[in-house]
Amino acid sequence: MRWLLPLFLICGSWAVHADEVIRVTWKTTHAAAPPQFSRPTADFLPMFRLALTTLPESAIVALALSQPAMLGLTPAQAGMMRPLVAERYALIAKSPAYSGVASALPYCFAEKRPQEGLALVHMPTGADARTPMLLFLHGYGGSFLWYQHLLAEHFGNQIIVCPAHGINTSTITSEYVQECVQAVGLRLGRPVLKPVLMGLSAGGFGACDVYTKHPERFDRLICLAAYPPEDLLLKFPRDARAAFIAGGGEYFVKSGDFARRIAQVRQLAPVTQAFTVPEADHFFLLSHTTLTMAKLREWMPRP
Repeated sequence: MRWLLPLFLICGSWAVHADEVIRVTWKTTHAAAPPQFSRPTADFLPMFRLALTTLPESAIVALALSQPAMLGLTPAQAGMMRPLVAERYALIAKSPAYSGVASALPYCFAEKRPQEGLALVHMPTGADARTPMLLFLHGYGGSFLWYQHLLAEHFGNQIIVCPAHGINTSTITSEYVQECVQAVGLRLGRPVLKPVLMGLSAGGFGACDVYTKHPERFDRLICLAAYPPEDLLLKFPRDARAAFIAGGGEYFVKSGDFARRIAQVRQLAPVTQAFTVPEADHFFLLSHTTLTMAKLREWMPRP
């Protein structure tokens, strides 16, 4: 019967008996540089960093929304987002898996370039080596917990990996992303399936760059509130599985630039998909969640 112990360690070490969120770190030289702001936002930064060490993320985000330039927002956008984000954090506070999770924002706003990478990983109940993985690159402003909580609400049967990379993932490197995937596999004790690479806003641009450099590493690419950058339009491989979703009110949608870029990518990668959310702006993930998630479910691989 001694053979049962190693068999259990091999087959059962990755068994998850309840949804949980784990923190994964790894040594890296590819972390983001410290964020830089111009005045008056720069004057607010020391107080903001102090708040990061003492306040819950919900209060930190509320504080940041009082200085919308810190998140790349206009005052009107911040006003629209406040009740939507507050509702999401109220749900987080009631969640057994998420209510006690430490925020990644102190890492994102670090004063010095970190020497470790960081990712929060949602592990669904019963996860094993066949569980699909979604790797999500956050938008400008940092890796907010509500991103992952919202995705887990709709894709809770998947491993959801949210790497933190400063406040701007448009510059994330393929090396950092690959290190993250390897670190998650090492932490879980098994190789992981090819993840779906999903990016939001700045993370969408970063995801395009990472995907076109190494499409073989990912199941597919899904970009939200972003479009294929000009310098990457001719770099999508023919067998690329890529999809783009944007708010119908976005300036790049109304100008026709979004449609032009998608058409150009389709010349190389004909199965590229695109969708615009009617009467929505840049923040459709929060304001038009039901329609957005329905479209994403169409694009996600079947588990």
